[in-house]
Amino acid sequence: MAGVRWSVAVPAEVTTEYAGTKLGAYYLDPETQWRTKEVGRGRLRDLFGIGGGRPSAEVPAYVGAAALGAELVYPEDHMPQVVGHALRRPEDVFSLAIPEDYLDTPPMRPFVALQRWVQARAGDEQRVPLGSGLEGPITTAKLLRGQDFFLDLYENPQAAHHLLDVVTESIIRFSRQVRRFNGAPTDRGTGIADDFAGLISPAMWPEFVMPYYRRIYHAFGEGPRGHHSELLRPGHLPFLLELGVTSFDPGQDQYLTIEDIRGAAPGLPFTWNLKTVAEMAQGTPESIRRAYEDAVARGARAIMVELCRNTPPENIHAFIAVAREYA
Repeated sequence: MAGVRWSVAVPAEVTTEYAGTKLGAYYLDPETQWRTKEVGRGRLRDLFGIGGGRPSAEVPAYVGAAALGAELVYPEDHMPQVVGHALRRPEDVFSLAIPEDYLDTPPMRPFVALQRWVQARAGDEQRVPLGSGLEGPITTAKLLRGQDFFLDLYENPQAAHHLLDVVTESIIRFSRQVRRFNGAPTDRGTGIADDFAGLISPAMWPEFVMPYYRRIYHAFGEGPRGHHSELLRPGHLPFLLELGVTSFDPGQDQYLTIEDIRGAAPGLPFTWNLKTVAEMAQGTPESIRRAYEDAVARGARAIMVELCRNTPPENIHAFIAVAREYA
């Protein structure tokens, strides 16, 4: 069978691995990010034929939450993380305010400076895009309120709705500001990445999830609508069809199978992920080939893998080899 699309996602942790640099400096020092991409991408390209890309200013996913008050830290050699929770009591959500200028908030300023540095280094031939650093509304609410956010759904629903209203509005405003900065259109679709949404039962989605997703998708026009979430169950999937999602990425979702997606949401375009650790890092070339062929046989028409550190090179070669056969 031919025509199966494939891709390999190379996160910053892997680019730094191949460049011999560390993640803290990668995000905090423009020279390190530039050198990491130059060296790391070059090695990945030479070894596997992957890892290309134009110059960019990469922004960690939690900067948007940090602009609303979350504390974002940069460990020496781990991905940036939120520590603690800014909103400790339900009533604290009512004092939450959206900054007028996202690009001028303390968490975002270093990355605006990074973009300018990279743009000067890259020259005027092409615009260097600035990343947005945004998660979806449920994930952002959880980052600000902690696990108590999920208790608020039952015990303090007014506070939960207020928090979701504010973070949804912030996502829309912040994304528009970044797009305008990049000279990109604001009306040609968008994507939502919201891994914690699966912790809300399907029965509660019509009240606590769907209104906020609709608001975000509608704010960016009728273009493509992407969705990424790693904790969904089959009962959540019909809502993606209702939202008009045009591409679904379940990532490493442990609760979904290919059959679940095809059965619960017929016609929903999706990209199946081989497991980053269990299949790619801990597997063998033979097991990776079997997993790929099995996914195709079960109906996957787009397959990807996101690498992690210490993935054996022979396993990366094996994925690329079988993927090229089916493409």
